[in-house]
Amino acid sequence: MGILAVVLVAGVAVVWYVFLAPQSSEESSVVGKIKNLWASEKKSSSTGQGHIYKMEPFLVNLMDPAQLRYLKITLHVESNQEKPNEEYEKRLPQLRDAILIILSSKNYKDIMDSEGKTSLREEIKTKMNQLLVDLKVQNIYFTEFVVQ
Repeated sequence: MGILAVVLVAGVAVVWYVFLAPQSSEESSVVGKIKNLWASEKKSSSTGQGHIYKMEPFLVNLMDPAQLRYLKITLHVESNQEKPNEEYEKRLPQLRDAILIILSSKNYKDIMDSEGKTSLREEIKTKMNQLLVDLKVQNIYFTEFVVQ
């Protein structure tokens, strides 16, 4: 109990020193930079989110010569615009076709680790941005990813 109390008091003291204590000119440069960095992180995380479009699930055969495998995946697409854009709806058949081609060209080993999923995400994003003119894709989110 005593050690826990000491650790708690030390933590509170550090937080007070870094964020609340009056600063001398030497401290203000380092601590000021930390505060500015923290404030800018909060600001950037609260702004700049685009509209998120939900795509209907995809169900494809993977190109796995050893075994018949299926991939079921659901994507959410974050755009660079805060409000819905009608270009997305107009181009949806083209977007789905391009994504189906990409997904069905993959095999199990390509997509099962985190690097493979990240690579797949970037490939889809790049292809979608080639097809879209005014609207640009910022992020792709996998909300369902099942291989059988």
